Parts: sequence; C-alpha cells; structure tokens
Amino acid sequence: MGRIVAISGGTLETTEKLNKYILELTKKENPNVLFVPTASKDDAGYIAEFTEAFEKLGANVGTAKLTCKQYSESELQSMIDWADAIYVGDGNLLFMMKTWRKMQFDDILYRTFTGDSAVLAGIGAGCTCWFNCGYSNSDYNRGMTDWNYMWADNLLDLHHTSACPHYNRDAVRGFDLRLMEKGLPSFALEDNTAFTQNGDRSLFLKSTADANAYYMLYLNGEVSHKEIKLRFPDEIEETDQAAEMPY
Repeated sequence: MGRIVAISGGTLETTEKLNKYILELTKKENPNVLFVPTASKDDAGYIAEFTEAFEKLGANVGTAKLTCKQYSESELQSMIDWADAIYVGDGNLLFMMKTWRKMQFDDILYRTFTGDSAVLAGIGAGCTCWFNCGYSNSDYNRGMTDWNYMWADNLLDLHHTSACPHYNRDAVRGFDLRLMEKGLPSFALEDNTAFTQNGDRSLFLKSTADANAYYMLYLNGEVSHKEIKLRFPDEIEETDQAAEMPY
C-alpha cells in the first residue's frame, strides 16, 4: 500500500499545511516534487504558481507537461524515478484521464502506488482521480455556461469508493441525489480537506478550522451523512489508528 494525499480544493495558500504534510511524508529534507498539470492543459501560470509555492517549502520542483510535450516511455519513467512526490493539479478531470490513458500514464501511477516509490497527491481533479469515480464539473471546464456536474467513471480506483470534492460549493449540492446512481459509498470533502493514506493507515486532514468532510451512502431510499473527524496535520500522533472506513 502506498501514500496518498488527496486534497479536495482550495488555493496554494489555504492548503499550505496539507502541502507541507505531503513533503513530510517523503521523509526527505529537500524532496523532489513532480507537478502534473494535465487537467489544466499545462497552464503556464499555474505551473509558475505551483513551482514558487513548493520551492518556498523547500522542494525541488519538476513538471511533466503531458499535453505540451512528447515523452518516450523511458523519459516518463525517469521523471517518476526522480520524484519523491507526484502532485496532480486541478482542472478538467475527463480530459486528464483521456490524456493519461493515451500514453499509459495511469498505469505508471498505479505501479508507483503499489510499489510505494513516491507520495501521490493532488487537488481537485488531482484529488478525485485516485478513487473509482467522482463528481466532476469537467463540462464547465470545456466552456459550458453552467456547472453541469456529472459522474466521471473508470478512474484509477486505488480506493474503491466515489469522491465529491468542493462539497462546500452550492453547485455541488445536487450530489446528494445523484449518489443513488452509484452502489458505492462516497467521501464528500469540502475545500481545504484531504483524504490521506500512509500504508494501511488512513486519516482525514484539514488546513482551515471551518472545513468539513462526510461519509455518504445512499441506503434504503435515503442518503446517509456521517461527519468525518478531521484534524490538522500537526495533530497527528503515532498512536492514531486508521480511520473507520465504510466499505
């Protein structure tokens, strides 16, 4: 079992405590972080902002520009081998998964997880991708005039559950009814929260005091909500047990 930090949403500033936790999980003084901004189509401004933020935290930052450059299989593997952490950026989840599958980058990430060779992390689309399926506004990112949330299926399935990021946003509230379409429990995560895994230990973290997260399951005609206990990264103790999972 590998290491995951799946951040629902927020900014690089509001999620800084979670970003620091990503670096701590690498157990390196100056870890190498590979940024994968495929979902934003390798947006130059996003790359610059991410690089500045993580370099300030002491990381060495590289970028895999999968939509702008053609990489050989050996070049991709060299970047993965270099990385102590791989951070997937936000944007269009469906476009990202389609791009990854063309170059079998999804398989590379799966092997990285099973071999635990790097921390896998991300935000927004980079949060949802690690689960079986997720609630996504990818149509909006293609220029639609409303949010038009939809299910994104056939994701990496490192955790066989569904995920709903940005659960604090009004546009996402329709997720409660859409959950009946899936036979899976879900993590409904507000911005500035994260699902984390370190081996067989799973915890839910937050970077701001007012953030919330929920287990959700459509059962017997009703949606069940169970609030998840959140803590700040600096509140984690070695004696903490794995979170109770609903699946």
